[in-house]
Amino acid sequence: MLDSVPIVMGYIPACITFGLVGKSLSLGNWEVFLLSALVYAGASQFIGAKLLATGTLAPIILLLTLIINLRYGFISTSFSQRINRQSGLWSKAMVGFGLTEEVYAISMISRGNGERKEKLSIAYLLGLELPPYAVTLLSTWTGIILAQYIPEHILPALNTSLYALLIALIVPQLRGSKRSIVICISAAASSWLLEPFLGASTVLVSMMIGAWAGGRTSLKKTNGREAA
Repeated sequence: MLDSVPIVMGYIPACITFGLVGKSLSLGNWEVFLLSALVYAGASQFIGAKLLATGTLAPIILLLTLIINLRYGFISTSFSQRINRQSGLWSKAMVGFGLTEEVYAISMISRGNGERKEKLSIAYLLGLELPPYAVTLLSTWTGIILAQYIPEHILPALNTSLYALLIALIVPQLRGSKRSIVICISAAASSWLLEPFLGASTVLVSMMIGAWAGGRTSLKKTNGREAA
């Protein structure tokens, strides 16, 4: 459990902020809480809350969340190599639900180095995952409660923290990456242009356009190298 302390300390302010942002979007207490409890995926929770508040259809929210969280497919493939192979299916399923980038990072560097790394037991992994999950729920509820004491004319201003979070996630990816810049500009431009026509579906379409533009950029770069 001691290995989970850095994760816990990082989750407390983020989850309190999520509780506040959720209430600033006029979501119900249980809607905000269940987003943390069931989604448990950082940025996806914030995006899901925003989409839910704007009345986006449930299938679109689910599809966007799935696309955003595709990274966990790659993470879990590597993560599974560290789990004791004698562990049961249900035990692995529980550990899989609690897998986050932070848990993955710590599990990859714990107990040995290089090829001498030990297989991690389910007990160790649950000890690594349960404290952050419990703190996520507690901190989210704390944010929900704190929102009741913030003046109503100030609470909506907390929406800006969502955009600040997304910018903080995007900017590091843009440094030195032409493809990332193309994806960002394409998605943003298409979102601005299509919003009057597509409404809630704009996010999904813009994401697809951005991905297509990024793929085209990578293809041109590859073809250029082959030609050289």
